[in-house]
Amino acid sequence: MFLQYGETIHSLFPWGIPLWDPSYVVFFGVFYLAITTLGIGLGLVFYKTYKDMKKED
Repeated sequence: MFLQYGETIHSLFPWGIPLWDPSYVVFFGVFYLAITTLGIGLGLVFYKTYKDMKKED
């Protein structure tokens, strides 16, 4: 389950990321930040759309 230095990862889950390599930390840090930002943004858009649809009734 644990990776040795120089191995490639086979999963995008956080527990599979070798944190001793700074390039992995930067890449996956930015990746998960972007995914989280998109999720929050889409959630707000759907919430405001639903709220506006209820207001018109």
